[in-house]
Amino acid sequence: MAKRNNKPTETRLRSGLIGFCKLHFVLILALIGQTIIYDASQLITPESVLKRWVAISGLMAVDGIIWYLVKSRSGHIHLYKSLLGLMILSDIAFASFLVYEERGMASRAVFLFVIPIIISGLLASRSALYATAILSAAAYSLTAVSYFVLNFNEGYKVELYGEVGFYSLIMLLSAGLLAQLLRSGD
Repeated sequence: MAKRNNKPTETRLRSGLIGFCKLHFVLILALIGQTIIYDASQLITPESVLKRWVAISGLMAVDGIIWYLVKSRSGHIHLYKSLLGLMILSDIAFASFLVYEERGMASRAVFLFVIPIIISGLLASRSALYATAILSAAAYSLTAVSYFVLNFNEGYKVELYGEVGFYSLIMLLSAGLLAQLLRSGD
């Protein structure tokens, strides 16, 4: 039986990026809605509202630029891989921002680190999945520890390391599960 080539082609990367950009726009709309609701109910401070709008606008700008470049040109596979990398890094940065804004280890936004891991699956590469998971775990660890150090007495150190270790492992397991799914598609 011939083994199917699972490596990404220009067409697959291009259509995958367009799809991810569209889903990113839905995520951005949800984040805008959440920010408006939190602001209207005075759940977050005006300074936090401003920071969220800046971060959401930045994510929207990156997503819009990627969408435009992919939609308007028939680029080379290296361009699509670079744009995918930019999308992954912007998602990791945004997730880090929200985790810090939502009190570090107490944040529920840690789930957002799974999005770049899923996006890296488009490359159909185990090493890309694990590299993204490691970057996500490193960013989460740095963000949670930074918040803890700069806002002491908002938790216990053992709790901090327990949360960081647990969620970092979940990120690596997510990459492993996706790698297994990609392999089973052969």
